Amino acid sequence: MSNIAYGAPAAPCLNSMTAIDATPAVERPHDGRSRRGGLDRSRLDHLLGFMTSLADATLRKAFVAHMGDLKLRPVEFSILALLAVNQRVTQKKLCLALDTPAPNLVVVLTRLQERGLLRRIRSEEDRREQHVELTGQGRQLADLAHARSLAMEAEALSVLTAGEQLLLFELLRKIATGGRPA
Repeated sequence: MSNIAYGAPAAPCLNSMTAIDATPAVERPHDGRSRRGGLDRSRLDHLLGFMTSLADATLRKAFVAHMGDLKLRPVEFSILALLAVNQRVTQKKLCLALDTPAPNLVVVLTRLQERGLLRRIRSEEDRREQHVELTGQGRQLADLAHARSLAMEAEALSVLTAGEQLLLFELLRKIATGGRPA
């Protein structure tokens, strides 16, 4: 897990521009009020945790718009995506990949198994391990969800240039890994 605390400043404010909003302060409302809700967010707009929460809310709305009829939650989509391209996946590997506690993952896997999207198979080499794999129905849904995710991401990222998109992913990856290689 990263040692970055929620709410840690995104970057030191060295001039009239914040790390997130490159609009010069003189062009922003003089009272520090945001255009969303009319409240003064001057103590929040420079916080990485706050800005990522706002971005997350926007992305979750897009997820529901594109995936809602598939009845998939984001973590379920992630599990199907991982299982679609990886073999010999154990529950432990899924926990590590998703940074999810084992008890929480078991609940989600059970829900997906009950929907007929995956199966858990006891390992022949180590009876303590269970491998998780997609069923035919699960693979079809994973492929459909993947195709929709590409359209969803293109729409969400359309506000950024190609260079900004690459930089965004590079910086988020660096924060997510604490600066260690992924």
